[in-house]
Amino acid sequence: MGWNIGMRFAGVAFLLAATVSAQAAPKDDMIAADKAFSAMSVSQGAHAAFLAYMTDDVRLFDGDHPPVVGKAAAAALYQAQEKADPAYASQRLEWTPVEAEASGDGGLGWTRGTWILSRPKPDGTAMRLTGYYVTEWRRQADGSYKFCLDIGGADQH
Repeated sequence: MGWNIGMRFAGVAFLLAATVSAQAAPKDDMIAADKAFSAMSVSQGAHAAFLAYMTDDVRLFDGDHPPVVGKAAAAALYQAQEKADPAYASQRLEWTPVEAEASGDGGLGWTRGTWILSRPKPDGTAMRLTGYYVTEWRRQADGSYKFCLDIGGADQH
């Protein structure tokens, strides 16, 4: 009888562990998406990465501009910024997610982290800014995640 109870306990413990593991997976997937997003920003530029990872109905809040609503509006803003700033191509934006949370079904969630922007100043010396962000992720039909909301701010310098 003791062996049977032990086996039942082990079975219940296994099921609980599997349930907790399954619930953690969307958070892990969102962090992985955020890390891949940052890696693309470093290798191909921030604007290319943002456009690749955003949903069509995205909302962007960077504190420097009025809120940007929609992927088409973001693409237009990025094009204007690149045209106005010849140093854009030499800047580097990277970030590190430090926390994530997901809805019970994994359809929505968020990541939070810190970012670093490195670029030359007009006089050629290096400039480095740091800040923080929160990004909301939405699972797509293919199971991948794209972001539908991004809010960022700069640290005091």
